[in-house]
Amino acid sequence: MQIVYISNRRDIAQETLVHVENLMPFITEAVFVCPGSQVRDFHFRSVLPVRVIDEASVLGKDLTRFQAAGDHQFKNCLLRFSLARMVDIDEEFIMSDDDNRPLVEIPLSFYKSANRYFSYYYYDLKKWSARETDYDRGQHETCRILEGKGHDALSYSSHMPQIINKNLLAEAAGAFQGSLDRGVPLDEWSAYFNYGQSVYPERFHSPEPFKTLCWPLFPSDWDYDVRPDEFCFENYYPMLYENSLIFSDFSTQFDGTSYAEIANEKIRLRTALQNGFEAGQMSLWGQMFFLCRDMAERFPSLKRHLNAMLPPSRQAAVLHFFMGGSSKKIKNR
Repeated sequence: MQIVYISNRRDIAQETLVHVENLMPFITEAVFVCPGSQVRDFHFRSVLPVRVIDEASVLGKDLTRFQAAGDHQFKNCLLRFSLARMVDIDEEFIMSDDDNRPLVEIPLSFYKSANRYFSYYYYDLKKWSARETDYDRGQHETCRILEGKGHDALSYSSHMPQIINKNLLAEAAGAFQGSLDRGVPLDEWSAYFNYGQSVYPERFHSPEPFKTLCWPLFPSDWDYDVRPDEFCFENYYPMLYENSLIFSDFSTQFDGTSYAEIANEKIRLRTALQNGFEAGQMSLWGQMFFLCRDMAERFPSLKRHLNAMLPPSRQAAVLHFFMGGSSKKIKNR
């Protein structure tokens, strides 16, 4: 089965592909859809066949609208829905972000059994409260449109690879075409899976809780709506591997001799961080920091402005400090 990425980050994509080569043995080809200026860069050496497609050829008549759009969520949906028109894409494929890395070996039965698909959700869209980013706006707009069509409203943008039926993707794209024509920033994962579950329930198993480590980045980003019962993929954030942060002792590259041990340790560290935060195990300064941050939730524009003042890596360092300090402190608990 193909795995299909949309990416403009060559180095991250290449590292992720090595994880996939080793831990997703049913994958037979990797497809990268990237900007035309980067097509040559994405022809990686790999044990898998690698196909690289210029995103302009995927978008076709929608290219101008894609280039003019400023909303990241809208652009993602427009591009991924356009995959349904591509002859180079198989009838069934795994759709993924370039930073979704398997932690354990994943069999095809993780995605499909008895001719029915598995799907993995992480939130009830009706409960989503944040309004800071394009992604947040997309969650609210997707919820409104799904409910208006009488579909369920779960969020399947779980930051892990998921299986897609191309014909069903084309049908879902058609069902939401009016919204895209109006520039609505749909969450493409949630539009597809909620539509499929509602219209063709016989083709899907019941929705499963997501299995993604580091989604969210930090426990303070939002409370779990549904809690993973295991972790099979890592949502890779380079910043977490920087000095003094939670994964700073680990390489970002795949290690074929100790990947299982490394995965278990990452899961232990992130779970300890989660449990400590939920139990309120932080200093008085940490409690005051998160109280102020919760108050800022009422003023999304102010919070966006404050976030823009610090690069993401520094934001991560600040959050990590107030949740318990360095990764070595967490390890020694």
